[in-house]
Amino acid sequence: MKLCRFIERMASYDLQQDKLCIVDDLKQLATNRTLLSEHLYSTLQKNGFSTRNSLYGPYGFVLHYDDLFTVRLGFWSPIISQDESGTFIYDLNHTHDFEIYAVGYSGDGYTTIMRSILDHAPLEAGVKPSLGEERTLKLAPGHVLHMMPLYEIHRQLPPETLSASLSLIIHPQQATRTEEAWCFDENYVPTYPGIAKQEAALFEHTLFLLKRG
Repeated sequence: MKLCRFIERMASYDLQQDKLCIVDDLKQLATNRTLLSEHLYSTLQKNGFSTRNSLYGPYGFVLHYDDLFTVRLGFWSPIISQDESGTFIYDLNHTHDFEIYAVGYSGDGYTTIMRSILDHAPLEAGVKPSLGEERTLKLAPGHVLHMMPLYEIHRQLPPETLSASLSLIIHPQQATRTEEAWCFDENYVPTYPGIAKQEAALFEHTLFLLKRG
């Protein structure tokens, strides 16, 4: 399936109800082996070699973005040292404030360990919520991960080989939403709101220093 066709189909769905259709289409999109080359070619045609408007991060490419959803191709590397783990936020228990679908695209895929939060009361730092049983999924090609916002904790473990995953992120529509994603320690005790804010701040500061130099 071409990306443009996938976007058309997503726009025709009820993103809260047509979940089986979304999973099937995302799996079909993941059979397109030229997604990245087509994205890079389109970006070069539009912006040349300027990176000012490029939609990519340290380890992923945003293939599409609009008010309703984002399509992202992310890369996941094996790690040799523990210091490398922070680059990909491996082994960090966290929630998301958005709904996400992900399918394995290449490589053996990272492993994710998930637990549901059973009590939907607001989280507090230092207060462990009631949790469901652990579930484990290896995001190999053809395997799909689906997580609802706020009440599913997961952490990723590195793959054995360089891998990629294709993700569909559904943007929250409640303009007044006050709930945040949280990070948790190894015992699933909430530590601070926001996903890897400390790590992201360090990364942004490092980029700033490099640009000044």
